[in-house]
Amino acid sequence: MTHDVKLGLETITQCLLGDCDQDILMPRFDKSAYNGMGDRTIPETIQKPDILLFEGWFVGVKPGAEDSFYNCPSPILSQEDVQFAKDNNQRLQAYLPLWNKLDSLIVLYPEDYRLSQQWRKDAEQKMIALGKTGMSNEEIDRFVEYFWKSLHPELFIKPLLKTADLIVEIKSDRTLGRVYRNK
Repeated sequence: MTHDVKLGLETITQCLLGDCDQDILMPRFDKSAYNGMGDRTIPETIQKPDILLFEGWFVGVKPGAEDSFYNCPSPILSQEDVQFAKDNNQRLQAYLPLWNKLDSLIVLYPEDYRLSQQWRKDAEQKMIALGKTGMSNEEIDRFVEYFWKSLHPELFIKPLLKTADLIVEIKSDRTLGRVYRNK
């Protein structure tokens, strides 16, 4: 299980308020576990950090307006898909206390969200080449499509660009594009 808001809040609180001599168990995730589906792994023991970076593909994403689910982008095609997206929109409420802990938000924004599918395939192939387990291309397609149906980048990440502190556009060749701040 990747998402544990309570654990995230506890860990961030320890990092922010903890004693400099107190060990902190930093949760870790291994994407190669369970044939590429991923799972938590043994936490790393750290001292209070000077800087804490909290990363993830939907960090900072807030629930969208109900009317944003009219004319949904592909692969949200059926009424069941729309309902699934609406249900996940509601689930975002649980993440708001975590997002409220962020001092600033930096969004790495690919010039085309669909690049994430190929980039995930590239990452899986590298893991497999290192002798770890990973998903097949077909499994990755289903995996990525599931996330596009749950929190589609056009519906959830694009609005985040209006409130993020810094946006770094990533080109298809993974080089930096435009870098800008919101005022």
